[in-house]
Amino acid sequence: MLKPQAKFTKKEMKKDPLLETVNTVFEKYNEHKSMIFRGGIGIIALTVIIVFLFNRQGSQQKPADILFGNALVSLDTGDIENAQFQFEVLTEEHGSTQSGKTSNYYLGSIYFNKGDYGNAKTHLEQFINSTSENILLSSGHFMLSSIYKRESNQDKEEEHLELAVTFSSIPHNQHSLELALAELYIDRGTEEMAMEIVQKILNLENISSGNKKKAEELSGFLTRK
Repeated sequence: MLKPQAKFTKKEMKKDPLLETVNTVFEKYNEHKSMIFRGGIGIIALTVIIVFLFNRQGSQQKPADILFGNALVSLDTGDIENAQFQFEVLTEEHGSTQSGKTSNYYLGSIYFNKGDYGNAKTHLEQFINSTSENILLSSGHFMLSSIYKRESNQDKEEEHLELAVTFSSIPHNQHSLELALAELYIDRGTEEMAMEIVQKILNLENISSGNKKKAEELSGFLTRK
């Protein structure tokens, strides 16, 4: 009979030799950077990119990197509760490191997916307030925008959706976010700003069929108004 997957205690996470393997993966980043970007960003590749984009912060950062890598592996394998526990350890014991700060993003995301929007907002706001350069900022702002939409706070919803667009670095995602922003502008009665976004999207040569269809629908709606 198969045994259930072991849960890591704080002490075990610090000495588990398997975590050293995760740390070795980090060291391969600079050797294979172009291949990682060409192949797409999976959760493990994302681990590598995030950790090596961080400024090194002395002896405290290295164990935090190892714990952070293990937490992402748990998340990638669907062990959400274990991942959540490890991210909490990081925020509590390594909160001053970049790994600890970025753990707030993942905790926010986990709570968001669980429908616990209060805790999600707390962690996501801690994350966006801790950094000005991070590839996860766009996603963090988008989740916050969605939370404020649920709270019927359109000012905050718009503010964070605009920031999600600003920090987006992947063209397809940016176009989708811009179209979501155009819809919000329509809801708020600023049709001119919405049409400006829609026309920009429709004038692009490289655009996904889904985004093109959405832009055409919004263009038709705005033209009829």
